[in-house]
Amino acid sequence: MRKIGLLGATGYTGRLTATEFALREIPVRLGARSEDRLSRVDAADGAELVVVDTTNRAALERFMAGLDIVVSTVGPFELLGRPVVDAAVAAGVHYIDSTGEPGFMTWAYETHGSAVTAVVPACGYDYVPSDCAARIAASMLDGAPQRIDIGYSIKGMRPTRGTARSALGAVLAQGNPQIRRSTVNGRPALQVPLGDLLTTGRWAGDATVTANVAVSRAAHTIAPVMGPATGPMLKLGAPLLRRLVDRMPEGPTDEMRSSARATVSATATRGSQTATVTVDVNDVYAFTALSLVEFALKVDGKGPMSPAEAVEAAKMLDALTGPLLTWRRG
Repeated sequence: MRKIGLLGATGYTGRLTATEFALREIPVRLGARSEDRLSRVDAADGAELVVVDTTNRAALERFMAGLDIVVSTVGPFELLGRPVVDAAVAAGVHYIDSTGEPGFMTWAYETHGSAVTAVVPACGYDYVPSDCAARIAASMLDGAPQRIDIGYSIKGMRPTRGTARSALGAVLAQGNPQIRRSTVNGRPALQVPLGDLLTTGRWAGDATVTANVAVSRAAHTIAPVMGPATGPMLKLGAPLLRRLVDRMPEGPTDEMRSSARATVSATATRGSQTATVTVDVNDVYAFTALSLVEFALKVDGKGPMSPAEAVEAAKMLDALTGPLLTWRRG
């Protein structure tokens, strides 16, 4: 069995991922800054507990030694994640993470194009269902897709403090996002520049890729008008927003978390031909942990890849199928 490391093991997503490994009785090397918090993380027999500061290059090198693959849940990734990718690539260790930050994903793809090991950001909820669904839908056409439209419908989602920090940083980095009205399964939606444009865009050739999020009718009416002012307004309010985020609880309770539901659809189009794949996800943070473990066990190859480039999409969705995920063609 491959030797796996998990960084950020004491964070909200990191703890869920460590628990998933422990439930499968897979001993992994768990890394975090706090020895006390690390001692309280679920771990299988034979697991290693390593105190490591990911801003310390030498400490990261020691953590990577002997690993086959490292899983990073260290965020916000734009602020803290780059040294981890650099250290993994330098050590010849496969790398995956839970990021949803487009800026960081772009950096990882562009910086490590010649990596001799796999570099696969975004292996959690945000883009595994969409990228795999899009890849399957595209394969159902008679030829390359001309367009791929990805849709998100989310209910009961309460972000963790880490997710909120990452989201705020990503929005601030984008400046004035281009927001257009669209629909998702007949519901009002907004077309926004999510990371799907990067993941699915990697393998979709010349196809136009869109990401669309179902919203209320009020948001559908107001958001495109407010879009040009979003960047300046957020920059002015950034200090206050950061303080508010810092005061958030670390994450939702187990009950709140388990009530979150998401439906992700991908429709591929070529001329008059269309194909759709739909994925339903329950408990999106627990799903991210499950997905990270499956990717850690399966990812191989070399260089930057989107999730659906790193694994066979249908087989991965089948492996994830259960209480947290169902999927269907058509």
